[in-house]
Amino acid sequence: MFHKLIISILTIPMVFGATAQSNHSPVFSDEMVNFAWDVNVPINNNFTNKTSLDGFKLEFRKMIKNDLSVGLEINWAAYDQYTPRKTYQIPNGAITTDFYSYLYTFPLALNVHHYFHVSNIISPYAGIALGATYAEEKLYYNTYVSSDYNWGFLIRPEVGAIVRFSENSPAGLLLGVRYSYSTNKQNDFNIDGIQSLGFQLGIVFMK
Repeated sequence: MFHKLIISILTIPMVFGATAQSNHSPVFSDEMVNFAWDVNVPINNNFTNKTSLDGFKLEFRKMIKNDLSVGLEINWAAYDQYTPRKTYQIPNGAITTDFYSYLYTFPLALNVHHYFHVSNIISPYAGIALGATYAEEKLYYNTYVSSDYNWGFLIRPEVGAIVRFSENSPAGLLLGVRYSYSTNKQNDFNIDGIQSLGFQLGIVFMK
């Protein structure tokens, strides 16, 4: 399922690219900086399954060809979830409590993007990022708190589009969707990999 999802994400822009004219170059220039709101939907996450609306992405991209860029990105996402009061069986007895679960992720990655020219305004892209994810888990119950942190390897395929405000504008919108998988593990919190589907809406500055 994992490799099928990556293939599906990376092939979506081919539909746009098939209509592109080969004598056109992308709508942006040599460098791009973008800042985006990043909404993340957790996938198969036993620790918290609530969508994170508290996320951002800061990214720099450098064009190395007229349809190819390399870049660096940092991200932040915060997940939180409340579990109502319940009785749990433990060795030598039971405990009744509610839980507040918090998961914070801070990925750092290098990326590569390929662009498909549609017009002087819109350029869809497909890319992949590789890097590392720092994760911190906190569990509040009764008057106690348990916490831990860990690192994992990150892989993140994505598709999206750069939409310039006008043909001569140095700025535009970034629209993107991506699948993230990190190898973070924490046995006490039943974490074996962190997966999410992310949606980005941001501003791009070009020069």
